[in-house]
Amino acid sequence: MMIKPKVIIIVSGILVLIGIAITAYQSQITSENLTNEQNMLSTGSQMKVTKNMDKNNNQMGVYSIQITDLKSDDKIKATLIDPSGSATTESITKSPIQKMFDITSTGNYTLQIENQGQQQVQVLGIIGYYPKGIEILDISGFIVLMIGLSGLAVGMMYLIKNRVRT
Repeated sequence: MMIKPKVIIIVSGILVLIGIAITAYQSQITSENLTNEQNMLSTGSQMKVTKNMDKNNNQMGVYSIQITDLKSDDKIKATLIDPSGSATTESITKSPIQKMFDITSTGNYTLQIENQGQQQVQVLGIIGYYPKGIEILDISGFIVLMIGLSGLAVGMMYLIKNRVRT
């Protein structure tokens, strides 16, 4: 029985496209649930990123902070403020960081980032819902993409092998 490399290549190409589509959909869902802001923070300045969240929509929130070229002597403070005004503060010692939090009530959640160091820093702050089921989409998109790429490689090997014979 002769293996038809064209069929393998076509099916594998379709799998690659499906993997890319799943990954793009996962990215779209993630970005719809998040609010982000990027700023240069000079010494003593702060920035705020606010997102209105409904606890009936999702009960898990997430925030992330990325600081370009974070140095050991930089002093960055992050504060999460919930709708009741309750605040949780922590010092940022590594970049990037990601923290999950419970959405206890509906309203505005604010991520406040303050530069208490001696030099200007570039900061990206992100806050929003932690997307439900996103891990499954992320993993399945990657797996389908890898299967498709592997199939393309196998199909090309059979195509070359069959051309050498003729």
